[in-house]
Amino acid sequence: MTMSVAGRKRNSNQDTTTAALVHVAGLLFGFFAVAFVYLLSDDEFTKVNAANALNWHVPISLVAVLVAIIGIGASELAGVALAILIAVATVCLALTASVKAYQGQAWKYPIVPQLI
Repeated sequence: MTMSVAGRKRNSNQDTTTAALVHVAGLLFGFFAVAFVYLLSDDEFTKVNAANALNWHVPISLVAVLVAIIGIGASELAGVALAILIAVATVCLALTASVKAYQGQAWKYPIVPQLI
């Protein structure tokens, strides 16, 4: 057993590949795929990573809706700029979380509240 960054003992047979793919699934399919994995997974490490991914993707999806409204109502330029910023942040953070999960660490996304 080894220690992860969160201080938990890591079992050598935990499913790091599935936990890493949860974050990539959030990029490709949104929070529905992550919620599906969270609800159906029996592996604690995968569930922790899915919860971390949900804590990012659910609020950021709501922000994306607000950005679309801003883009339609106020300024298309502002909407596009905010959408690009959100997309770049989501890709960077999800890939970071995916790499950390593959290494056996449950990385929490910054800024967002812990909803799950």
